[in-house]
Amino acid sequence: MKRLLVILIFLLSCRYTANAENVIIGDKLPEMQLRAWLMDTKPVDKPLSCILFHHTESDLCRSCLEQVKQLVYDYSSNINLVIITKEEYAKAGVVLTEHLCDNVGVAFDDEGLTFRAFGVSFIPFCVICDDKNRAVWCGNGMTLDKEIIKNILTTKSK
Repeated sequence: MKRLLVILIFLLSCRYTANAENVIIGDKLPEMQLRAWLMDTKPVDKPLSCILFHHTESDLCRSCLEQVKQLVYDYSSNINLVIITKEEYAKAGVVLTEHLCDNVGVAFDDEGLTFRAFGVSFIPFCVICDDKNRAVWCGNGMTLDKEIIKNILTTKSK
């Protein structure tokens, strides 16, 4: 019985570990399977894209969005922001419309296909990718700051 329990715990931990490793720095990102863009507005192409997995009812997500959006504005010549939500268009669209601009777009992943492909197990989850769709940074969006962006830009320019 103990052996069975140990095996079961091991298998479950492997399942969650593998799920968290869908984004590997330097590798191409999974394909995003999105249903629609809010107001059919995609952000302008930039050398870097910040993909933020978001839920409008989460206080943490709302503060993270404000923080990340400010970073995108500060580095607007180099980075855009894609906010991805699993919420319904009618519900989230009302709240997220105020964030739309040339550098910010909101995409809807109603069926959760992109969330699953990226292995998102917590929000606000954030991924920064380059123009070749390779991951250069990922983690909790609340930890993204100017130093990280500067390091990414410095590394990219070499």
